[in-house]
Amino acid sequence: MNRVKDSSQASAAAKPTRRKMQAMQTKQKIYDAAVKEISIKGFHNVSIEDITAAAHVAKGSFYTHFPSKEALVLYTFTQSDALYNEAYEKVKEMDFLSGVTTFVRLTYQEYEKRGKGIIRAMISNYFTWEDRNFYDRDRPLLQCLKKLVERGQNANVLDAGIAADRYVFDLLSTMIGVEVLWCFDTQNLSLTEMISDAVAMTARGMLIQA
Repeated sequence: MNRVKDSSQASAAAKPTRRKMQAMQTKQKIYDAAVKEISIKGFHNVSIEDITAAAHVAKGSFYTHFPSKEALVLYTFTQSDALYNEAYEKVKEMDFLSGVTTFVRLTYQEYEKRGKGIIRAMISNYFTWEDRNFYDRDRPLLQCLKKLVERGQNANVLDAGIAADRYVFDLLSTMIGVEVLWCFDTQNLSLTEMISDAVAMTARGMLIQA
């Protein structure tokens, strides 16, 4: 009897309350409005008032969820981390080449929807937040890439004598480079296509040649 009671209490504790759900929805609403405004006007030209007006919420609601515009940009990394974990679950049984290219395509299809404005803001702020390492080994992106690389090494399509982190570094360098180039693109190219093509080429170059 106590076990049943304990189980139901744990379930109730794990389930978000209505108030918490509303808060999460408001936070996402503010974030989505900010992404659109930043894409139109640019990060430095958008005010908190612009964002809250577009989100149809009171100005105070912004500061309830984000202490600053910079904090809102940081939230993009949190959302990206969730995308990486979801994508990895879909590709973890694939071979290395298929897995890494599909992983990138799945994540950047969603990433691209945010537009160039928020990505430019992320890139420009890399160097102003000196106490943060956006590409630390603990980030889901690097962890997912490393697991895909180790799968390739276990399958003997990648050299097990080369550190997995070295392969991850090369893949990550390709991804960051394409992101930056896409921000300067004036031909309306697809970030998803650009980055999946580039990563596929990098990954093929990593394969052990028969």
